[in-house]
Amino acid sequence: MKTEDEKYCVECGQVINVKAEVCPLCGAKQPIFYANQPFQQNRSIQDDRWLPALLFCLFLGPFGGHRFYLGQIGTAVLQLVTLGGCGIWSLIDLIMIIVGKYKDKDGQYIKSPVNNN
Repeated sequence: MKTEDEKYCVECGQVINVKAEVCPLCGAKQPIFYANQPFQQNRSIQDDRWLPALLFCLFLGPFGGHRFYLGQIGTAVLQLVTLGGCGIWSLIDLIMIIVGKYKDKDGQYIKSPVNNN
């Protein structure tokens, strides 16, 4: 049972000290957590979801395929009903995915291998 000064390791799930930067059990680096920010798991610089999201947007953009894939179900249904805002909405999403400025349902950027900033 975890107490107020403990947290779960993001890799192995064991209870560790809330201030631990590395899990003493598995050695996994822990994300920094601030009390006023929601927990967000760190993603690698090159996101493995970028290419599938790009392809879904390219071929199924008007049907919200990329939004379903990234967990944005509400806006995906809206895109499905409006056929991607007559193509404009899905075109904007495609450009944002290409340049690496598109976010998933957790607010994490879908980074392209070309644009790693």
